Amino acid sequence: MKIIQSYWSKPSLQQSEDPNSRFKGGWLHQKYSFYSQALSCLSFKEFYADVELYTDQKGKELFIDALHIPYTKTHITLDAIDSYDSKLWALGKIMTYAAQNTPFIHADSDVYIWEKLPEGLTSSRLFSQNLEINFPAYQSALDDILKHFDWVPTEIINALYINKEIHAFNAGIIGGHDLDFFQLLKERVFKFIDVNSHLLHQIDVGIFNTIFEQQLGYAIAQKKQIPVQYYLDHVDSDFSQVINFHTVPFKSKYVHCIGYAKKSIFACEQLEARFKYHYPDFYLQLNQNLKTHFPNDNFESDFSNQRFEYLFTIYDWLNQTSLDGIFNTQFQLNSSVEVLQENDSYYLQYSLPQNGVLQKEELKDWLAILLYFEEPTTIKELYDELCEDEDFLKEMNKNELKNKLISFVMDKLLLLEILTVHL
Repeated sequence: MKIIQSYWSKPSLQQSEDPNSRFKGGWLHQKYSFYSQALSCLSFKEFYADVELYTDQKGKELFIDALHIPYTKTHITLDAIDSYDSKLWALGKIMTYAAQNTPFIHADSDVYIWEKLPEGLTSSRLFSQNLEINFPAYQSALDDILKHFDWVPTEIINALYINKEIHAFNAGIIGGHDLDFFQLLKERVFKFIDVNSHLLHQIDVGIFNTIFEQQLGYAIAQKKQIPVQYYLDHVDSDFSQVINFHTVPFKSKYVHCIGYAKKSIFACEQLEARFKYHYPDFYLQLNQNLKTHFPNDNFESDFSNQRFEYLFTIYDWLNQTSLDGIFNTQFQLNSSVEVLQENDSYYLQYSLPQNGVLQKEELKDWLAILLYFEEPTTIKELYDELCEDEDFLKEMNKNELKNKLISFVMDKLLLLEILTVHL
């Protein structure tokens, strides 16, 4: 099955302060959108022979002619929607889904994989990343739409009546064999927009994209009785399960740097580090191409060589270590970290490895666990002790506790350097 990706250049190039726009791809800096496009394409090419790009002329000139991102084929199709508002950034995806005449997997350019997607998923009629029920972003936008729009697809109205809550799917990845579904989705989306184009100023257009792509898509599938298969179960509205660079590859094989995460210095650093680590030659080549084609912009790394060397050492270790191996490895507080006592409280003081900014956090709740690591301690030793504490098992079982401890320790090791590992 082929992988397809889409890039409508207008949303990325149209300057906007709207947090839900896709100016610069939604990233902290423009260069990260280029790194993300490259890492996404290259990671899928590790497992799939065909990774194709659907774009417009400007997108082709940027990604293919200038940056040489190695898509197996490029389709210039999205100039057809150039007259539409740039805030309607999901339209390029809708057009691309409907352009397919064979089964496909569409992956957003902020999705990266470390294993092939399950055949049982991708061989289904329709699949997507995960189910969303009553996620916060939908309700206020939907209220405005129902209040101001002249017409709303009956599928959305019926789904709200049947489900008594807002159901949608996340389209970080989406695809399948039911090509008629995607044709119908395109037809309904364009009617939804065209009939109400004069009213778009009344609503949050950025969030409207999730309504017309993900909520309407789910509602159409429900009406047509098309079962939707999901790659991930039980994804929370903060999407912490998919923005999980710190557990790659021993646990996480899929990362989706969704929405707000693109503005995070931690996500941007891990994106660049993973790109540089896995594809060092192409990383250098891409940066050279960027300097050539954007001579007035700065493409020097925001992070030090020392920081990358540290990360690459940890990446090397993770590539050779099993989950059980990590569970039985000793970790300890970094010698540069200070534990301070003020009155009856304890605080952790450390410098962010990304920029050297001094941080001070009270050691309470989960952060208090770091005190166990004043001496070399394994996660297993900590786990065994916490299993004797009933408070830690009130809201999670032992397996959930184990997974949360591993994630917590790896976050403090990899992203913050609060902990060190005895290699």
